Amino acid sequence: MHRIGMSDCGEKNDRYREYLLRLPESEVVVLRRGEENEFGSCDSLVLTGGEDVAPELYGDWSDETVHTNPERDGTEFRLIENAMNRRVPILGICRGLQVLNVFLGGTLVLDLEKYYGRIHKAISNNEDRVHGVALLNESHLKDFIREDAGQVNSAHHQAADRIGSGLKIAARAEDGTVEAIEGTDDLPSRIVSVQWHPERMHFDNPFSHGVLDLFGSCLTIKRKTEKYAHGG
Repeated sequence: MHRIGMSDCGEKNDRYREYLLRLPESEVVVLRRGEENEFGSCDSLVLTGGEDVAPELYGDWSDETVHTNPERDGTEFRLIENAMNRRVPILGICRGLQVLNVFLGGTLVLDLEKYYGRIHKAISNNEDRVHGVALLNESHLKDFIREDAGQVNSAHHQAADRIGSGLKIAARAEDGTVEAIEGTDDLPSRIVSVQWHPERMHFDNPFSHGVLDLFGSCLTIKRKTEKYAHGG
């Protein structure tokens, strides 16, 4: 049984849970603020979407476009540190990509539309924007999605800028915006992170199930490694 620890994103938890439970023999534990100790029994970490990461954490300043949740930042930083120490796989989605990048020393674009004229935010509360992305050669994500390019949903106004230590870009949007990053072998944890929302896409879309397939493979590799280490 894979026990997946998932950061709390309130009313949207159920959609993420439904997506993650497509992994065979999986259980999802929502890690609410103050309950981080529950993560000790989990085999992996999923960082969900939500508010902006505080600009102060990456040496920037706030403006009228930024909406933060410092308590959530603190909770997720502690969870990432715990995950790294225990060498468990991490999946980041939307904000999850951004908080991982910041934790590892990267920076963010405060607002894509204001500073670059790029519009990636949702059309409305009920309708995501759609745009093209291209997967970079030699990325693990491309190996599992098995496409050179495709269409993804989009509901964000920030994006990774300078990439954090131990991370590499795995996909870009048509306008050059970073759309996926993944960990290198320099990191103790295997990291998969995407700016789009695979949990809100049709699961038969390779940009949805391919992300989960890659994350699932990271879980399998971890289990096999542990079994070998214990002489199994």
